[in-house]
Amino acid sequence: MKIIILLLLFFLPLSVFAEERLVELQDGTEIPVEHVAAAGERVMLWLPSEFGMSPRQLAVAQGLAESGIEVWMPDLHSGYFIPQGRYSLNALPPEVLLELMQEAQSTSKKQLYVFVSGRMAPKTLEAIRLWQMSGVQKEQLGGAILVSPKLYVGTPQGGEEAVFIPVARATNAPVYLFQPANTAQHWRINSVVSALEEGGAQVYLHQLKGVADGFHLRPLDDTEPQEIELTSRLPAMLNKAIQLLSVTPVNYASVPVLPELSAPVKQAASSTLLKPYVGEQPELALKLADMQGNQFDLAQLKNKVVVLNFWATWCPPCVEEIPSLERLRELMQADGLEVVSIDVGESTADIQAFLKDKPVDFPVLLDPEAEAFKSWNGYAFPTTFVLDREHKIQYAVFGAFEWDADEVVEMLRQLTESS
Repeated sequence: MKIIILLLLFFLPLSVFAEERLVELQDGTEIPVEHVAAAGERVMLWLPSEFGMSPRQLAVAQGLAESGIEVWMPDLHSGYFIPQGRYSLNALPPEVLLELMQEAQSTSKKQLYVFVSGRMAPKTLEAIRLWQMSGVQKEQLGGAILVSPKLYVGTPQGGEEAVFIPVARATNAPVYLFQPANTAQHWRINSVVSALEEGGAQVYLHQLKGVADGFHLRPLDDTEPQEIELTSRLPAMLNKAIQLLSVTPVNYASVPVLPELSAPVKQAASSTLLKPYVGEQPELALKLADMQGNQFDLAQLKNKVVVLNFWATWCPPCVEEIPSLERLRELMQADGLEVVSIDVGESTADIQAFLKDKPVDFPVLLDPEAEAFKSWNGYAFPTTFVLDREHKIQYAVFGAFEWDADEVVEMLRQLTESS
């Protein structure tokens, strides 16, 4: 492996600068790396998300460098000519990340910390495991900093139990976990922590209120003011995380046993059509208050086909499908179909303010602690269940739909027309 320094990109009065390097991997691929030098004893490898590098990373990296933390930011999409997008790095072998980790550590001769978000977290843990098997030491690797890691084998369609990827339960490297609150995973984060702890990892959980996934990476025109403000404090938070990980003991020589995968690896399905529910039929109930304080019981809608939608106001796909849910109600209510909406984790005042210019006539129920969301095995927003007249789940899906589209209405009519 060799490194070529290409270009000085940025210079600050405090001698904090960024340069672009090319790191040549063993397979001959040249990976562009944005490098911010620092005089301290620690180096961070900031791996890209599936959506690629963000221009906002540089300011955070410079803030880290001012506190003595060197930063490497490899551009894997450019190096491998991969289009950016969801699942774009799924086929990348963990050995590539291992090479980058080892190069950053050996070149800098500093203790390495890996910073990664979302769906790149599993490959990062796999790469760390490979490094353990070849004899990494604590003075070489301080630990991993994960932001909202996606550690499931695919996203459950709704009603399904989630399955963790094997490495989630076979990690003993110290982990500092940032979890944004405006995500579905916020309500499942304790199970994520428990899975990581099974392998012996010391996990530090840091909940981030009022922000969503990608708060520090999304373009500014798609970022809320509180997310911009929190990003400005991210260098200090990362510095504290590194300090905590640096004093956390770990025995890298003891590599946890990798459990067998109990379910086939799958990628989240995408389709304009509803997906039939194939799981066991649970005994489900739903008793929640609406925004007026009235108690709602799903049993009141016996003999009705019910479209049950879990959502939140901060979720763009949820917002996108609200008008079509209302149009569906108008179109099919006379045929015996009802739409029921369940907001998860928000106050009545916030929901009322949000719906002020989005009038709907279906009930909006409150699930402030996500108890119903979890009991119905929801793992993403929006998650929607379609119940037949006996309130058996016929379809369970996540993601936004055009609910009054002809093909969807045709499928729902088959339920309303059945006895």
